Amino acid sequence: MKNLNNQIDSMFGEKIYHVEAENAARIKKLTIRYTKSNQKYSSEHLEALLGSYEKAIREIPRQFLRIEKSARLKYLVPLDEKRRSDILDMMTTDIEMLIEKMNRGYRGIFKNQQRVEEFDDRMKNTLTIAKQKMDEETRKVSESLNEKLNTSSKIKPEELAKLFDLDESALIDLKAIEPLQTIHEIFEKMSEDQNGKVIFEGIRKGILLCSKFGTEVQIDPKQRQTVEARRLKKRSLVAGTLVLKDLIDSSYILAQQVNLPIENRNGDIIHKAFIRLKKSLEKHEGSKTVMDCLNPFFQMLAIQEKGN
Repeated sequence: MKNLNNQIDSMFGEKIYHVEAENAARIKKLTIRYTKSNQKYSSEHLEALLGSYEKAIREIPRQFLRIEKSARLKYLVPLDEKRRSDILDMMTTDIEMLIEKMNRGYRGIFKNQQRVEEFDDRMKNTLTIAKQKMDEETRKVSESLNEKLNTSSKIKPEELAKLFDLDESALIDLKAIEPLQTIHEIFEKMSEDQNGKVIFEGIRKGILLCSKFGTEVQIDPKQRQTVEARRLKKRSLVAGTLVLKDLIDSSYILAQQVNLPIENRNGDIIHKAFIRLKKSLEKHEGSKTVMDCLNPFFQMLAIQEKGN
């Protein structure tokens, strides 16, 4: 799940940027307010400044763990001890950076006011309390997450990977885990007379066929090592990946409509998803075979004729 961890870490980076930006905005407003009232670096002003930083410090584990839990619930991936340790290290680094900013910005002012011991003690306590809180909260999140995953009825990512002959990393890159889980769940729950298993098998075969698009580029053996040949192969793979994503996303949209009572289905959404899929597939050799696999799916939604 290296790719998932990388995705979460990227979201962490965005979140810490926002936390720090919000803190900087608060600091600026506080400084303007206390300067106007002739109280710059008064006890009240300094207390408000440190309070703003401490609010940011509390916000870091709250936001990070919310992101971690949400992503892992979405992809049905537990939080193991190694990852928990890595999260703690990242959060600790970000919190230590904020404390260092406080040291650089305000320790000298407290020293001039002969309150440096008070400041140093507060920094130590802030870091100690933050570390304790982070350790407690990450354990709670890990336990809660694992409990929810153990009782989940959704098909696990590793089983999806086998079912569709795709790497788990590819499923993550395509953002396909949740859509495929939903598609699987909808058709698995259908009664035998609704042909849910037949329809799902058609979708599965269509995805298997589509996943091969772009992988078999015809290149003159003499030209295989040329720059142009490599570019052609790369463009072909990118195009194949895009049509695979279109197939998964469109099937997800249509499956959600199948899951609604007939009278509540949105014909406009169904038609648009079908046309988009058809146009996406028609650029590739083998598209007719894929559409034939999906035909029972389309018949269930009564859109075969509408799309022709």
